[in-house]
Amino acid sequence: MRYMIPLGEVAEFINGAAFKPEDWHENGRKIIRIQNLNDSSKPYNLTTRNVDKKYEVNTGDILVSWSASLGVFEWLEMEPAWLNQHIFKAIPDKAKVHKNYFKYSLGKALNDMECYLHGATMKHVNRKEFLSTKIYVPPLEEQRRIAAILDKADGVRRKRKEAIRLTEELLKSTFLEMFGDPVTNPKGWEIAKLGDFGKILTGNTPPRSVSENYGDEIEWIKSDNITTPEHFLTQAEEKLSAKGKKIARTVPNGSVLVTCIAGSRSSIGRAALTDREVAFNQQINAVVPNSDVDPYFLYGQLFVAQHLVQAQSTDSMKGMVNKSKFSSIEFIKPPSQKQQKFGKWFLGFHRYYMNLISGEEQSENLFNSLLQRAFRGEL
Repeated sequence: MRYMIPLGEVAEFINGAAFKPEDWHENGRKIIRIQNLNDSSKPYNLTTRNVDKKYEVNTGDILVSWSASLGVFEWLEMEPAWLNQHIFKAIPDKAKVHKNYFKYSLGKALNDMECYLHGATMKHVNRKEFLSTKIYVPPLEEQRRIAAILDKADGVRRKRKEAIRLTEELLKSTFLEMFGDPVTNPKGWEIAKLGDFGKILTGNTPPRSVSENYGDEIEWIKSDNITTPEHFLTQAEEKLSAKGKKIARTVPNGSVLVTCIAGSRSSIGRAALTDREVAFNQQINAVVPNSDVDPYFLYGQLFVAQHLVQAQSTDSMKGMVNKSKFSSIEFIKPPSQKQQKFGKWFLGFHRYYMNLISGEEQSENLFNSLLQRAFRGEL
């Protein structure tokens, strides 16, 4: 029996409409763009334009982003929306494929399509190659059984992700409960400039023309090592040599690094703690806390009040906050004992967070293992 079947034979794929900026209006239906699928916090463009019915997206529709980033999504909102170009609406043939099984098959197929990616800067999938990609399509009853197993594994994975997302809210709510909003300062704490919290350093880049500056002596941190909500710096891919370290700016364990130059305004003000000595580049300002400043409290305040750093940016779309402006940002400065109380709570919170991360990795590995077995006909 024929089980490996091209995507184009089990579903119809409709590419979205081409909307231009002049089609965007203050009201009307949402236009689903790739950024909306990848990040639910991104605002939607609206339109009142008359659009062909085939581009309408309704609850439960399966969407596939095929340019810039590859992904499979299910539209869960109750209100219909319009589909933008570079996204397929996938309409499975119910006589051939079970919907959820088909959705998982698409995800597996996209992972296998790396060799089909085209474009030097914006990667995209060629439609013909995409439709000819074969997926494992057993009888419908077998598809339902496999989909039920994957649904359970996916449910565990999603719950883990949601728990991790909620830790961000827990950190914010605990800080606000203990200290109040740093902007309105309802508890009347002392106000101090960030430069009064510790020594401020701006990173640099040792000359690349001198290859001996780079080696394996010390990590050289970039802004992509400061990722919310990792809390601590991720491991740097590039390191400096002992010679490069002498030229670089370094900070010790217990410092806080903040992104102050970025390609998007939303990345400005992201912070991370150091748990080791590191060097860092010029996109980052660092604070080496004074002895009366708890580093976890300082990080917590930067996490909660990222917008205060963003407000100092020189560009509305991208962003740059220089050392002078960064140092002059005003924050609340409660007594050391109060800060240390938060610091102790934070360490317990972070242990809990790391356990969630470990659980998420396990659930992700389980799901991927089941996915691979399912589409090899081994599940």
